[in-house]
Amino acid sequence: METQESTLTLALLTVPARAAICRALLEAGDECLPAIALVEASGVTMRRAAHHFQEMVQAEVLALVIRDNQVCYTLKARRAVREALEFVDRSGLN
Repeated sequence: METQESTLTLALLTVPARAAICRALLEAGDECLPAIALVEASGVTMRRAAHHFQEMVQAEVLALVIRDNQVCYTLKARRAVREALEFVDRSGLN
């Protein structure tokens, strides 16, 4: 985990709600998930989740997708997210 992308991803994922969002998206595989499902997975309010979504999109961890008139998200940095979550789990940061 030495790249700038991995460092940024790790920094983003040390926030439990963001980690929960990314875990849900990893479990979904290549599918995008509606924002409301990710809000429920994160355990935070829609307003707080929207802040997390915005920061992760800006960091190019997530991509926003409109599907069937729903705002959905998918992982852009799947490998970096998986590695960061593994590191977080091993180190007890989250």
